[in-house]
Amino acid sequence: TLLYTIKFERQIGNMSSAAGPRAEGTDGSDWKYREKVAEQFMTSVTYKFMVKRTLLFHGMFGTAVFVTAFMVGINSLYLWQALWLAVAPSCFIGFKALYTNNRTFLSVYRLILMLISVPCVIWGMVATLGFVPHQDLHSLVGMPKPRKFLMPDNNNVVYFLGLTTFCSHLYTLVCISKIFGAWDVTNRKNKKQ
Repeated sequence: TLLYTIKFERQIGNMSSAAGPRAEGTDGSDWKYREKVAEQFMTSVTYKFMVKRTLLFHGMFGTAVFVTAFMVGINSLYLWQALWLAVAPSCFIGFKALYTNNRTFLSVYRLILMLISVPCVIWGMVATLGFVPHQDLHSLVGMPKPRKFLMPDNNNVVYFLGLTTFCSHLYTLVCISKIFGAWDVTNRKNKKQ
């Protein structure tokens, strides 16, 4: 490897160091001009950070509900809880989309939120309020009836968790639309003209 390093240095020459010569006409005080970041990049970073936080909340809450349902028994779930739990792993799709800046994955995650997660939370809240009946999962799949369903004894806990999850899902959808706006270069160019 030492021989390879010597050959490589002969081909490209010695590289300049930080103490090497500076470009003419600069004294190093013009750094503010070079550090301007375009607005769309700042917007993207800001909203990606916010979506990561909501994804973390969704993932942790989904994991907690899943572990609790596994300990109590899967037959203790209502249908809306089972559907919401089935799409909770979609948080991984959201993280993958944000870390790779992949518009397709983020669109899939947004669709899952809009078509399954948000309606499940609404269904659970409305059923808990008593406006529509809860649909038991055990009766649909032929499992034995559970001794107790996976619902807290106090409905205020359900209202709090449901409202928090609902607002978190809506906030995530708003942030995703802002991210798409920042990523859409042609849309910005058309607005300027």
